[in-house]
Amino acid sequence: MKSKKNILSKTLWADKIHRVRGPVETRFNKVRLDKNEKPDFHLSELLKKIKKNIRHEHLTAYPETENLYKTISEKFKIRKESIVLTPGSDAAIKSCLDLLTEKDDKIITIDPTFAMVDIYSKIKRVKQIKINYDKKLELDYKNLFKTINNKTISLIILANPNSPTGTIIPKKILSKILKSCKKKNIAVLIDEAYFGFYKFSMVPLIKKYSNLIVCRTFSKAYGLAGCRVGFLAANKNLAKRLYNLRPMYEINSIGAMIVNEILKKNSYVTKNLKDQLDGKKYLFKELKKLKLQYLDGYANFIHVNLGNKKNIAERTFLKHNILIRGGLNVPGYKNFLRISLGPKNMMKNVVQILKNILK
Repeated sequence: MKSKKNILSKTLWADKIHRVRGPVETRFNKVRLDKNEKPDFHLSELLKKIKKNIRHEHLTAYPETENLYKTISEKFKIRKESIVLTPGSDAAIKSCLDLLTEKDDKIITIDPTFAMVDIYSKIKRVKQIKINYDKKLELDYKNLFKTINNKTISLIILANPNSPTGTIIPKKILSKILKSCKKKNIAVLIDEAYFGFYKFSMVPLIKKYSNLIVCRTFSKAYGLAGCRVGFLAANKNLAKRLYNLRPMYEINSIGAMIVNEILKKNSYVTKNLKDQLDGKKYLFKELKKLKLQYLDGYANFIHVNLGNKKNIAERTFLKHNILIRGGLNVPGYKNFLRISLGPKNMMKNVVQILKNILK
């Protein structure tokens, strides 16, 4: 009989995964420009409607999700059989790793990218081959294709647009990647978390490429990060296998109801996108006046170069109850701060603080 010590020793690999507990202090009473969430309150009208529609069964009965499958199918013109609901895009990434990889398999990822890609890769104990960015924030495509051609790869995970860089992979290169991977029987997961801010999508190609999976979330353009709802799209055979790996119930009842409502009324997401893009336009105009270097991108955040005032800026923003995120882990960008976009009135506060810092 094996001792408990021997059994527990098998789990020591988990010590190599670094996770930080969340803060005790709430973020709710601050201006949240640090995690690319929706920072304003334009969903107040929707919230009032939702409150009226919440029934006792939403709390006591297990979730019913088929109506949401139907709504997503109609909204995005995807066959219902090709959709799998997930609690956010991070769960979609985990499902793909669970289905398509085994311990010690090689996968290709980009660096830096969404933090959970690294976490789930370590949990699955696969070997990541990371494709890096250069000083112009261009991916090393030469190394990417060399790796595809010369290695036995199980899965490629690409975010388009990518966070935290805000960059995209050009359509021609994506097409070339898919063609190369189809020949080599390599699955490709495209994370489209920031779809909406960037209009191009690979979803229409899931019929053409049997190795293609696309994941989406309702956290960004729809502003529903707290609901934890997303979905996978793939050809029906691959989607069926991913569906078989789902939890007993993919998402919770309240999240399903809210996403169903917001998808039926396009004005909510249209206003959210317009407000954030208006805020971005204003912010760029003011940053030029301040002679601050900034990085434009295809998501709902930008990077601003504060030089030797970066640390002061972080402290000053926090003092004003504005949360931002520092650092872009790419050589040459250590003095940049990442600022999530919000409506123009919020961006005015950001600009005023920057002006005071630069005095």
